[in-house]
Amino acid sequence: MNEILYGLGWALNVVIFLVVIFWLQKFSKMRWKLFFGTRKDLVSVQHHELYSCFLTAFCFLIFHMMDSELEWFMLSLDMEKVEKIKLFYTSLIVLKFALLMTLFCFHLIRGCTFSPSARICTYVTLVFMMLLGMQLIARGYYDYHALNIVYIVGGWICNLIAIAALASYPVRSIKDHYKERRATAS
Repeated sequence: MNEILYGLGWALNVVIFLVVIFWLQKFSKMRWKLFFGTRKDLVSVQHHELYSCFLTAFCFLIFHMMDSELEWFMLSLDMEKVEKIKLFYTSLIVLKFALLMTLFCFHLIRGCTFSPSARICTYVTLVFMMLLGMQLIARGYYDYHALNIVYIVGGWICNLIAIAALASYPVRSIKDHYKERRATAS
């Protein structure tokens, strides 16, 4: 089972890498306009979706890196096991909450509406926060470890859904680009 999850983890990292490459390419064309554009740039639903998907991918990338580092730091602490469990899950819940607040603030500052991808990522983050809360209560307060499989499977499903949502805009954009090239070539 661990080998399957390890392979799946690498596959997800490749998808994340491709999404990052797409946004870097888009960033090279639009420069800082993706971050600091004016409201007059939001002339259509497509522009709202572009900026919203960029902000969502940016936030998720930054917080994914912070999440990974925080997990390793928490696991390396020399504490009593129960207190480490409580600190671990509580800090991850706080970090996920910070992700949601950052995403909301960026959308508010930028003035764009939430794209379907941003909504899906928000809902998935809320579900993952509930899974973290479940683990905090079960493992941290009741020393009940039987729900670990629910947490692992639920966490993987949440990650898969979030990455699929983040990859949906780049895939549609690339597909539309090739459709336009084919139409102009005909």
